[in-house]
Amino acid sequence: MRAAGHVVVGEVLLAASPLVEGVTGRYFEDCQEAEPHRPGVRRGVADHALDSSKAARLWRLSLDLSAAAERPS
Repeated sequence: MRAAGHVVVGEVLLAASPLVEGVTGRYFEDCQEAEPHRPGVRRGVADHALDSSKAARLWRLSLDLSAAAERPS
């Protein structure tokens, strides 16, 4: 597990650094762009995280669940 200060450094880098200006839709680990996941390694981006059709389906489901939660019972 990483120390909170180490996590904050990564967040600040990605929020403010000109090195990543205009970079979107990418995953980062330890201030570096994450590599694809490899079996047996607890790092990397899983294939399903990069699947745009699954992302769209998750977004629609999230909107539906949010709307249902806002309805009076």
